[in-house]
Amino acid sequence: MPLSDSVWRFVSAAVLFVAVGIGLTTTAHAQISADRPGFGDGTTTVAPGTFQAGLGYAFNGNGVNNHELGQLLLRFGVTPGLELRGSVGSYVVNESPFDNGYAGSAVGTKVRLFQNDVSALSGVATLGLPTGTGVYDSVDDRARQELKLAFDGALGEDITLSINGGTSFYYASGVQDDRAVEILFIPTLSFAMTETTGGYVGYAGFYDDGPNTNWVEGGVTFLTGTDTQLDLNTGLQIDDNGDRFFFGAGVAHRF
Repeated sequence: MPLSDSVWRFVSAAVLFVAVGIGLTTTAHAQISADRPGFGDGTTTVAPGTFQAGLGYAFNGNGVNNHELGQLLLRFGVTPGLELRGSVGSYVVNESPFDNGYAGSAVGTKVRLFQNDVSALSGVATLGLPTGTGVYDSVDDRARQELKLAFDGALGEDITLSINGGTSFYYASGVQDDRAVEILFIPTLSFAMTETTGGYVGYAGFYDDGPNTNWVEGGVTFLTGTDTQLDLNTGLQIDDNGDRFFFGAGVAHRF
């Protein structure tokens, strides 16, 4: 029986990302825990009194091709296990016939629930605000709430398994919309290459009552100084509901 297109896309992307990982040989023993790039978040919180900012660019292809400009995430450490987060978001330039627009902002927090020498668990709460403009304007003022757990576990000296699991749903006029509940599952392997360079490969699944969305992703990070980290990342949709892809670049800096 011939393999479906989605299986071929999965196999091709998996081989590509594993080859990249082996060829480069992130966790983040020496890296900044930037919560970028990638779909998932790590367990690390920003140190008390420290401000950290990450921003980037992404090209999204196949379908509505667009450019995301900004991806700005601001983080501030309150205590050793608590940080506050604010996402300024991106301005998105879409191909015709879709309008350009601001994709909206979000606020949130991350709290460390558990940590020992080889593993950690944190909770992340994010509230997406109905602040978009243009094609991203929310006519019913829906706010998107995401709640998830982030786990990190060391598999060796230089490799870590990270798992994000949780759900997101919407509020409209203060009332939850039960028809829009989504479950997310994001496992990621990150690995150290050198003291300043790392990489990761992962899967991201988003499941709801409609067509599910499945991605494979990978990327590399480059620590250019004590407080600055650059990154490159890419991803490919691997289900039968589309063949979208993205690639991007960014920077994270702590002050």
